[in-house]
Amino acid sequence: MLAFHETETCEGIIQHLEQRERVPRSDVQIRDRGSETSADARVEMTFRLGGQLYALEHTGIEPFDGFMAHQNRASSLFLPLQAAATASLSAMLADGVVIEMHLPVDAFTNRKMPEVRAIQIALLTWITATAPTLPPRRYADYRGTLVTTQPTGVPFQVSLVRFAGIAGMEGRFQLKHLTRGAETPRVERIARACEKKFPKLARWKQSDAARTVLVFEDNDVQLTNVSSVTEAYLPLATVRADAPDETYLVSTCTSPWYAWPVLVDGRSYFDLAAISHPIHFEMDASGRLLTPA
Repeated sequence: MLAFHETETCEGIIQHLEQRERVPRSDVQIRDRGSETSADARVEMTFRLGGQLYALEHTGIEPFDGFMAHQNRASSLFLPLQAAATASLSAMLADGVVIEMHLPVDAFTNRKMPEVRAIQIALLTWITATAPTLPPRRYADYRGTLVTTQPTGVPFQVSLVRFAGIAGMEGRFQLKHLTRGAETPRVERIARACEKKFPKLARWKQSDAARTVLVFEDNDVQLTNVSSVTEAYLPLATVRADAPDETYLVSTCTSPWYAWPVLVDGRSYFDLAAISHPIHFEMDASGRLLTPA
């Protein structure tokens, strides 16, 4: 099950800062709960490195709203359709034919299971009737226009393609998820994070001269990477006076976890990558830093 790892990712970033500043943390205070901290200043924690106070905040970023719920339900959303279509088309697939259906990656997001089942049945009916009528293409040849349609009982558009069999290749029915317009939801998600997190961090800078740190976490290996996050973040952060001093991205979909500076003291990931390689550092799933300073 996908989840965010607030405690562990923050621990890894703090260890990175300790190594960089060559001083251990002290005076660690959890600030995201309780009445001792006002609601508009509730960051994850504050701590000191030597005489410098730090305020640190964490937020998970998804490539689109509902991504984690979508991924955690993927087996019930897509595998039944794939299995039923494979059985229905077994005679065609026996000759090595590959049938591929394209549908939006969020096709079933926020839909209740009775609606999902009805859509799966409607899709299966359409696939079974349509696949035998398609002209075969050379395998993996997507040139030209794929026919896109909205089958009866299906509230989104899909397309179906048939690849001719190749000797020795196993036939199969497969689903391909489309991510049309993926960057717009990402920018919107990061913009909301900025609106929520920047002012809380800025309160600590104004009141206590804290150095402010924002930690983004992503757990998506397909649609998210440090370049896409940086490209979305820079236009939002560089025009704001309350932007954090340091912003990092921690990717928790790999083992070990990878962390990158996104924007540190006005220098972006792209700036830093041009003068230093590698600039990422690694941590394990407990937040223990694996990369020496």
